[in-house]
Amino acid sequence: MAGFSITDVLMPSSISSAPRQTHEIERISYYDLVPSEDNFYSMRELDELKSAIELAGRVLDNLVVTPLPDGRYKILSGHRRHRAVGLLLDEGKEEYEFLPCAVEQITDEERSLREQVLLIAANSQREKTAWDKLEEVRRMRDLQRQAKAQTGAGGRVRDRVAQSLHISSARVAKYDSILNNLTPALMDEIKADRLPVSAAYELSRLPEEEQLAAYTGLHEDKPAKAQKPRRQTAQPEPDDVFQSNTQTSPAGSADHLVQTICRLCSSDHAVLQQLAELLRYEPEQLACDIKALAARH
Repeated sequence: MAGFSITDVLMPSSISSAPRQTHEIERISYYDLVPSEDNFYSMRELDELKSAIELAGRVLDNLVVTPLPDGRYKILSGHRRHRAVGLLLDEGKEEYEFLPCAVEQITDEERSLREQVLLIAANSQREKTAWDKLEEVRRMRDLQRQAKAQTGAGGRVRDRVAQSLHISSARVAKYDSILNNLTPALMDEIKADRLPVSAAYELSRLPEEEQLAAYTGLHEDKPAKAQKPRRQTAQPEPDDVFQSNTQTSPAGSADHLVQTICRLCSSDHAVLQQLAELLRYEPEQLACDIKALAARH
């Protein structure tokens, strides 16, 4: 395509508008649709999606596809819908064979890059797992680096990634910390949806040899049911939860505050619950974050 520029397709306006362009909608057979080898988005809750398609009597949202030389079409958006229809066809429900598809025309010259950009753009409105979000940043960083090398465009790659994905540069920096520093074993925990981004970020700031031990401690120290306090050891009143008893750090220091929070929340589930409500956290998530914080002090 004459005048094609890698920068053009990586600008925020292109990323957000790509799947919203006017396309001709075609009904294409399930068997003529090929999943993209570059797809990294999660494929969870397929049974629920299959049931929703059955309830509606058809696939309601268009897939986004691009023609292949052999006459078939590569899926850019709609892999879960395609898989769910496959489950219906496995049950002999052939009435679901044809799916509505928006066909994106891509020239051979721009195919490699454009397909990757459209894969991210066409999935911009979907619900994403922590792994999806991290992988988006990873892929977009690679694309932006290609653009910078090809065009000599100025500006930080991190800022361009943030603009393209419509998130803050600070969030990209946190994702980068996880991608660059978290151990492979803990990255697998994120992929399995067992480690949230907030806790993963705190763990990524620890030395690599300490990360797994800290993560194991998060699960071992999940708050138990609150126990009734003994008569001789009354628990602090809500207004006094941040006051100190005997501490290893001087009163008023940051370490002192961290130690106090960690001690109170680990020993009294009621305190953890109250703090979670104040911070608008899920109690279990707060317990994980506090444990990761404690490991650094």
